[in-house]
Amino acid sequence: MLSAKGRPGSIRTITQVARGLWRSRGGNAALMVALGMPALIGGAGFAVDTAQWYMWKRELQFAVDQAAIAGALARSSTDTEASYDSRARQEYAANVSAVAGIATRPADLKVGLVNYSGGVKNSVTVSATATRSLPFSSLLTGKAATIGVFAQASFKEGASFTSCLTAVSEDAEGAINIGGNSVLTAACGMAALSKSDRAITVSGNPTIDAGWILAAGGIDDWFRTNTDDIIMERLEGLYDPFKALSPPNPAETQVTRTYSCVKGKTTTRANVRTDLDTTYTYYKGFSPDTNGDGILTSAELAAATWQLQENAKGKSRETSSTTSSMVLVENNTVDGVTKTTTRTIIKTNSSTGANATWEMKTTVTTTTQSGTTATTTPDQATVLPGTYTDIHVGCTTVFAPGVYVIDGGGLKITGQYEVTGSGVMFVLKNGAWIDIAGGANINLTAITASQLTAKGVSESDANKLAGMLVFEDRNSPGSGKTKLNGNTNTLLNGTIYLPISAIDFAGTAGVSSQCLMIAANTIRLTGTANMTTFCPSGLNNTVNVVNLKASVKLVA
Repeated sequence: MLSAKGRPGSIRTITQVARGLWRSRGGNAALMVALGMPALIGGAGFAVDTAQWYMWKRELQFAVDQAAIAGALARSSTDTEASYDSRARQEYAANVSAVAGIATRPADLKVGLVNYSGGVKNSVTVSATATRSLPFSSLLTGKAATIGVFAQASFKEGASFTSCLTAVSEDAEGAINIGGNSVLTAACGMAALSKSDRAITVSGNPTIDAGWILAAGGIDDWFRTNTDDIIMERLEGLYDPFKALSPPNPAETQVTRTYSCVKGKTTTRANVRTDLDTTYTYYKGFSPDTNGDGILTSAELAAATWQLQENAKGKSRETSSTTSSMVLVENNTVDGVTKTTTRTIIKTNSSTGANATWEMKTTVTTTTQSGTTATTTPDQATVLPGTYTDIHVGCTTVFAPGVYVIDGGGLKITGQYEVTGSGVMFVLKNGAWIDIAGGANINLTAITASQLTAKGVSESDANKLAGMLVFEDRNSPGSGKTKLNGNTNTLLNGTIYLPISAIDFAGTAGVSSQCLMIAANTIRLTGTANMTTFCPSGLNNTVNVVNLKASVKLVA
């Protein structure tokens, strides 16, 4: 039955009753509580389920966070990068125990390697889920509840960088300046410790392939445009690898010496043929040998009064010939033929006076000289370790192994002289400098650890100083005269360390047994500086100027 308003009578009745109860002042509170109880119970149930979901998500999120970090750490090292997946699963398993029964198993964990912030495969991602039916939510949805979590950790690999050219000034603008048509394609790095905005600059049209370019300050934009080198500016942690070292001071350096050249010697050689023709004649009478030496001069023979004994029986004529190749002869002689005659007499009886008889032996020596060659050795200096005011090389020079102190002057090697020294170190003090110019044939090799220990240097210090070819004392005021302008005949094996002075590099230098490294206060490459290698085949520079630690960051 419908009411006049179209509503069923039963519904209208219930509505009227409810309104009446609402207006009633007695017993309505209990009834209203009863009517709200289902909502209260449902809210409590939902709160319990929500707490479960929150706990699952918290525990599961922690597990995948740790897994992503572990995978990224493994990936940040070349020694462990291949194990990043297993390390992530291992760390996940160690932290998922609170929800182990409902969460993704370690074997089913989703681990990925993806790009991050412009990098390539430089982050590890991990995702997992937890699924379970809960009393209230499953009653409403009819299915189990699933919570999903995701974590992403980026990484930067740790790395160490060497440098063949290192400027150690901490504030110079243009601490390394490359000008002219310089060529630097050794691909062994350059570094400037300067914090200047223009720590490494270009002022010409060079050709550069340094491999990596590092600076505590700024680096000229030219490198980004003209090279494929790794460029790292505003880099923290760059250091002078030799800063803690002091030059050695063995006993030999306490001897004051001077440099000088010894004049060269001339020797002459030739092919020599010697022909001997010997005849014998016999005489009777007084001997013409006035001084009794058995040898007759032409004058004595002319004054002789003895008589020739033509029919005397005696020795026959004798001839011989010998040839010698390139034997020493007197200096200033030339090709040609010379003859000499010698006459000797011996008494052949016991008589005296007019009855004495004599045998005269006449030998004609014919000497033929050909192919005469004179050789003059160059002036030469053999230099011993010690302290020198100057060493200005002026002749072929051999440096004996040891430590050489240049005190206040310079080591200058120029001209067409051969200069060699193996196992040497030059220490520059009180403004001393070096100047190596093209044209000289130079082969200098740095001192070794064993040679230093043999001179009384401690083993620890010797190992650190080994390979140091030139070492400028830090107490020196420095000099602006240091130049390296070598050529293809200039071999420098070792480290040139000038913490106070600048160096101008305008030529080239080769290596044969050790790597060449130049570390100076500032470095300028000019003109036709050309360095295509700093290390001989099979060797690499192992002196680092920065050690970057691996870093890992949770990014999602």
